[in-house]
Amino acid sequence: MNGFRYQIDSDLQEYATKFWYISNIKKPEWAFNFWILDNLFHEDEELIEEKIIDYNDKGIDCFEVYEDTKEVYLIQNKYYSEDTSLSGDYVKNDFLLRGITALENGTYTRSTELQCFFNRLKNDPEFTVYLQLFVTNNKHCNEADNYVKEFNRKHSNYIASIFYLDDIKEKYYGEVEENHQNISVSIESVCKGTILNLNSEAYKLQSILDARYVFAPVASIYKMFREALERQYPIFDKNIREYLGNRGINKRIYETLNDPNDRKNFFYYNNGITLICSSMTKIDTRPSIYGMNAVFSVENPQIVNGCQTVNSIYESLKNIPPSDLEREFKDTFVMLKILVIDRTSAEERHLYENIVKYNNTQNKIDEKTFAANTAIFQRLRENFVKRGFLLLIKQSDKNRYSEKYKSVSKLVSVSNERFERFGLVAPEKAKDFYIDLEKLLQVIIAFAKGGHVAYTKKSQLLKLESQAYKEVVEFIKNDSVTTDMLIDLYLLYRRAEEEKKRTGDSRSPIPYYLIDFFAFYECENRQVRYIENKLNDEKRIDQVIELYRKVTKRYARKYFEKYDVDYNKMIKQPIDYDMVEDLRSMAID
Repeated sequence: MNGFRYQIDSDLQEYATKFWYISNIKKPEWAFNFWILDNLFHEDEELIEEKIIDYNDKGIDCFEVYEDTKEVYLIQNKYYSEDTSLSGDYVKNDFLLRGITALENGTYTRSTELQCFFNRLKNDPEFTVYLQLFVTNNKHCNEADNYVKEFNRKHSNYIASIFYLDDIKEKYYGEVEENHQNISVSIESVCKGTILNLNSEAYKLQSILDARYVFAPVASIYKMFREALERQYPIFDKNIREYLGNRGINKRIYETLNDPNDRKNFFYYNNGITLICSSMTKIDTRPSIYGMNAVFSVENPQIVNGCQTVNSIYESLKNIPPSDLEREFKDTFVMLKILVIDRTSAEERHLYENIVKYNNTQNKIDEKTFAANTAIFQRLRENFVKRGFLLLIKQSDKNRYSEKYKSVSKLVSVSNERFERFGLVAPEKAKDFYIDLEKLLQVIIAFAKGGHVAYTKKSQLLKLESQAYKEVVEFIKNDSVTTDMLIDLYLLYRRAEEEKKRTGDSRSPIPYYLIDFFAFYECENRQVRYIENKLNDEKRIDQVIELYRKVTKRYARKYFEKYDVDYNKMIKQPIDYDMVEDLRSMAID
């Protein structure tokens, strides 16, 4: 069995234990929907079940909507064995037709949220619909793939994709696994006169990088990227690697390149590409395969800006016969900025990171990836490890930690007291020490701003410019807040989760509400200086858990009665603290 498929199966088994109270969680076909929303869309565990459409699904197994970007994902999942083939007819008639037709006609009844979202935005030109099919094997169906290509050609604002097992793996890790091979690629231009060469030594310029600004043919860029793909070389910097698909600015790039009359204007429309390399050769004046006269090589290139441009160029040119590339794209160019940086130097490494950050303006990059890689979280990860906890900043951290900590004795030795103090099961494997960054930030925002905010602002917590991100970073940077406090708050959340499982009540306690009530009452209106004292003793922790377990359970019941709303709507509403105060007083008495 494929190793990654084995991991998925193991995760599904773990779900069956962790979420035993969910009625369908032991069905692998249903649980795979849960896995997709959890691992690829990072939906909050509390909200996943309502987004899974089980029976009579009309071609949609689950969905995800994003109000801020006006996007909806209609997801189909096929939990297939290794030898089960995807049906072309299914893709044509079900995956690409049934669900979207029902939504267009306003007749989709399986989810009011989904139909209302679709109705509200269907006439908005910025509205994008993604139809995504995830298949747990690598048995490609050419017929199905062709149907998808034809569908995308006919529908400008609908984007369909099939993800086979290897594709799912790549999305899961969010990056190509580290490949330390060296690579040299050729760059071409019309002549020396179309290359601006900045040489710090020759020009007697201090503290100036060697750089070239190249009037580069898109065919040359295509060739460079194709070579990187063939050699499995990770040419995109880890912070910008996520290609956003054929939408927005990318859609316009694609359309320009495919218009024989307009592609000559591509140079003027596009912001260009920034590439960083370890070295580059002198410019040679020999003919290249694309009819250019100036040629040079760059070593170990990393594209730090222009991920969307490069991918769109590749998608536009990949199906054109090589013999036709020069003729069809001889007048199509893009600005290529090349910088030589020695990343073994601490000073230049810092410069490199800033160049990556400040160059990414043409298309929004994967903000979560970029935010997670900021210095504050890197430092936090280091501090967590010293205390025996493994902060997961990106998906690949799981693999890295599982390899590094095959023996967890060192982690146990420094963390065991905490596990005992919080009444948690003694850890045995590396995964027992994992703390997901996004989950930690939800706990922080629940303490600082309220339990409902942990749900409603989750998608904003790792967006650099969002208010929620600024609030959690400000909290972490607070001089009164220590790493120990952050870990203790997270373990309080974890203990609340354990209590939820133990009591068998899937809707209480609500862990983020418990954190909220602890902050509001025990820490006297969210004062961080009380955290250490309130959570430094097993007996005190037990008292906090017991008190607010009762309060949250009674609060949910009374809230339902008073406001006549269901659980999923309740957790997104501001807390009724008057109600909580009454229930708290009753519980204490």
